[in-house]
Amino acid sequence: MTRPLARSATQVSQATALAAAMPVDGAARRRGRPRSEAASTAVLDAAYRLSATVGLRGATIQAIAAESGVSKMTIYKWWPSRLELLIDAFLRQTTMVLPLSETDPPAEAIHAHALRYVTALQGDLGRVQLAVLAECMAEHGNTELFVAHYLSIRRKLGIGVIRRGQRDGSIRASRPAEALYDQIYGTIFYRLQFGFRGLNKAFVKALVDATFADDGAPAGA
Repeated sequence: MTRPLARSATQVSQATALAAAMPVDGAARRRGRPRSEAASTAVLDAAYRLSATVGLRGATIQAIAAESGVSKMTIYKWWPSRLELLIDAFLRQTTMVLPLSETDPPAEAIHAHALRYVTALQGDLGRVQLAVLAECMAEHGNTELFVAHYLSIRRKLGIGVIRRGQRDGSIRASRPAEALYDQIYGTIFYRLQFGFRGLNKAFVKALVDATFADDGAPAGA
């Protein structure tokens, strides 16, 4: 078994946001034993591992229960649906492998994170993300669940870093931080999604630099 790595302060902070976002059934709060962090982590790890290795068809609740050693009844108590569990598992993995520094200089933090994002999405993380998005569309016809459980959390962190850079002057672009974040990560996702070539370190650096450059727009435009 792989030994868990020590987590940085940034990872701990972002893991706290993850924990706050995770669903816990209201009845479970009112009665019975408290939710076990170790068991919850085992379920999330098993869900992600199965999704990455055998795909969503193999990542059934039964398989996740067998892999994690946590009963199906307990898993359903904590997650109303398999899709919500898979999204939370994806969020946990992203938090661990793609920490976004909230203390480094903002532009440097986004540069480093965007490059790691590109690298990660070209492997298992990217395959799992696309599979989860596909299941969202198949089950609900939209990606609202993915946005609520994953994207809104990660996007809020990135926007906060960009705003900090705008306040200290290290990011000169005056457009809203939301627009800057979406320009960087939307471009990366689009190019990865459709397999366009040239998404490398030089491209990411140029993209972030161009996005953060002085745009001449009035503040708040």
